[in-house]
Amino acid sequence: MRLFLLCCILLQSTLLFAQTSLELQAVILPSDLKENADSIIRDEQITVNIPNQRTLEYSVYRVITVLNKKGIADINAGVGYDKDSRVKKLEATIYNNVGEEIKHFKKSDFKDVSAVSNGSLFEDSRVKYLEYTPVSYPFTVVFTSSKVSSETAFIPFWYPNSTYQSSTAKSTYTITYAPDLELKYKLLNPDEQIEINESTGKIEVSVKDYKAFVPEAYSLGFKNIVPKMIFALNKFHLSGVDGSAEDWTSYGKWMDDYLLKGTRELPEETKIEIANLVAGETDNIEKARKIYNYVQEKTRYISVQIGIGGWKPMLASEVDALGYGDCKALTNYTKSLLEVAEIPSYYTILYAGDDKRDIQPDFVSMQGNHAILSIPNGEDYVWLECTSQEIPFGFIGDFTDDRDVVIITPEGGKIVHTDIYDYSKNTQFVKGTCKITEKGAIEAAVTMQSKGIQYNDRYYLENQIDSDQKKYYYNFWKHINNMKIDTIDIENNRRDVVMNEKITFSADNYASFAGEEMLVSLNAVNRYTNVPKRYKKRDLELYIDRGFVDEDEMVVTVPDTYKLQDSFEDIHVESEFGIYDLTFERINDTNIKYTRKFSMYEGTFSKEKYKDFRSFVRKVVRYDNQKIVLAKI
Repeated sequence: MRLFLLCCILLQSTLLFAQTSLELQAVILPSDLKENADSIIRDEQITVNIPNQRTLEYSVYRVITVLNKKGIADINAGVGYDKDSRVKKLEATIYNNVGEEIKHFKKSDFKDVSAVSNGSLFEDSRVKYLEYTPVSYPFTVVFTSSKVSSETAFIPFWYPNSTYQSSTAKSTYTITYAPDLELKYKLLNPDEQIEINESTGKIEVSVKDYKAFVPEAYSLGFKNIVPKMIFALNKFHLSGVDGSAEDWTSYGKWMDDYLLKGTRELPEETKIEIANLVAGETDNIEKARKIYNYVQEKTRYISVQIGIGGWKPMLASEVDALGYGDCKALTNYTKSLLEVAEIPSYYTILYAGDDKRDIQPDFVSMQGNHAILSIPNGEDYVWLECTSQEIPFGFIGDFTDDRDVVIITPEGGKIVHTDIYDYSKNTQFVKGTCKITEKGAIEAAVTMQSKGIQYNDRYYLENQIDSDQKKYYYNFWKHINNMKIDTIDIENNRRDVVMNEKITFSADNYASFAGEEMLVSLNAVNRYTNVPKRYKKRDLELYIDRGFVDEDEMVVTVPDTYKLQDSFEDIHVESEFGIYDLTFERINDTNIKYTRKFSMYEGTFSKEKYKDFRSFVRKVVRYDNQKIVLAKI
C-alpha cells in the first residue's frame, strides 16, 4: 500500500513537472502572436489591493518569452522603492526553449542601485532589477514581485502590451479597494478586445491574444496609440499627507497647501543677492530673465527615475546650499527666487518627451513625469525649463511644447496649453557660395540661421568641442564624400533664440564626369534625403508632429572652361502636406543662383493619405538631388 501511494505521488509530480515544462516551451507559441514580435507575454497577472487610504499593495506575476535580442528590454523584471515603500517579494526563473529551468534568481540576486543619476539626494530612492545575459533564444522568464507602499496617489497604469513588437497571450489587471476611497478609471485609445468587469470594491481589466504591432514612420508615439487604462482615487495619500481631489481646482489647492508651501524658504544672504541682481529693473520679465540665468549658473540637474523620489520638492534652502536637484527641486527653487523679486509664477506639472502627451483634462489625478515653471504674462505664459543650463529663457523646445499641462496656483489647479511651434516658426535660412573647380571639387562658404524647433536641434553645438562639432556637420552633409571642414563659427543668440552658424568646407570629386561632360548637383548644402518608408498596408494614421520652413539662397560658380548645356525650369510642387519651390537665375556664364523654399506642415491625416505624402516627399528628394550638365569648351 505504501509503495502504491509512493508511486502515485511520484507519478503526480512527474505529470505536474511535465505539464509545467510543456507550458513553458517556446515551440508551442501561437504563430499569430509570434508575427512581428520580439517577445510574448504568455501570462500576466497584476493585482492591486488598496484596503485603506495609506496602503497600496502591488503584485506582479509575469511569464514572458523573449524571441530575440531586441526583446530583452521587454522583460521588465524590476521594482523601484523608497522610504515610503518596501519590496516584500522578488524572484525570477529562466527557462530554455524546451521549458527546462536554467537559472533561478532570489531577491538578493537582483541588482540594487540608486534611482538617482548622481548627487547625494534621495539616497533611499532605489531600484532592484534583474541582470541576465542569455546564451540562446528563445527563452522564458517567470517573474514575481510584490511591493507595499504607504502612497496611494499613484496607481500603476495598465497596457495590453508593453511596447512595440511585443504581443500578449493573456493579461489581467485586478484592483480591490475600500469603496469609500472612490476609485475611478478611464480607458484611453479603447479597443474591443479589452474586457472590463466591475463590482463593488473591485475592477478587473483583461485581454487575450493581443497581437504585436510594428512602429510606422510618421505616426503617433506608442503611448498615444496603444490602449491604456488609468486609475485614481478621489481620496489618497502622498508624501505623508492625506489628500482628496474631485476637480482640478481642489487638486491644485491641495497640492499648493500641502506639498509646496513651506518648501521655499531661502537664506537671507541669497535674498539680498537676488534683490541686488534685479535692482533698478522695472520689467518683471527682464527680472525673471536675470534670475533664470542665475539659476542656470548656480545649479545643475540630477535625474530621479519617474515614480521614485516623491512629489514633495526638497527645500529651496537645500538646493541653494548644494547647487543641484531634480526637476521638482529646481523648479521650486526658481519659483522661490522669483518670489523674492515679487514675480508671480506657477509650479507646472506635465508629461515631457519628444512625443507630445497631454495631461488628461477630464480625469483628475496625479499625472505627469516632469515639472517646469510658468510666469503669467498678460493672457499668455512664459515657460521656464529649470533643469537645463543651456536652454534660453522662455524657450521650451520639443521636450515640453504643444501639450496640456496643469499649473498650480494659490486658487487651485488649472489646465492650460504650452507654446506651439507651428511650421512657420521652425525656420532655417541658408545663404552662401559654392565654387566648382575644373577637377570637380567643391569649395563652399555657408551661413545658417535657425529658429524654433530647428534652433532646438542645434543650440547645444555651441558648447561642444571642435571634434564633436565637426562630427555633427560631417553627418549633416553626409551626402558629400571626402568632405573637409575648414572653419566653424557659431553664435548662439540666446536672447532672441536664434542660432547662427558659419561654415566653410571643401571636398574632392564632388562632381562626376561622363566623357567631357561634368555633372553637378546645384544643391550641395541643404538636401532633403529622408524618403518615407513604403508600406504595402499602412495601419496607423499619418502624423507629422512638427513642420518647418527651409529657405536657401546659393550662388554656384562653375569653371570658365565649361559651359551650361541645359536651360533651367523653375519647379513648384504643392500639396496638403507642404510646398516646394525651386527657382534659378543665370547671373552670367559661370554663376548660377538658385533659391529654394521648402515648407512642411504639421498635422494628422488619414492612413490613406500616406501614399500621397510619400509621393510629395519623393519629389522633393528628387529635385533636391537633380544635376546640371556642363560641357567642356
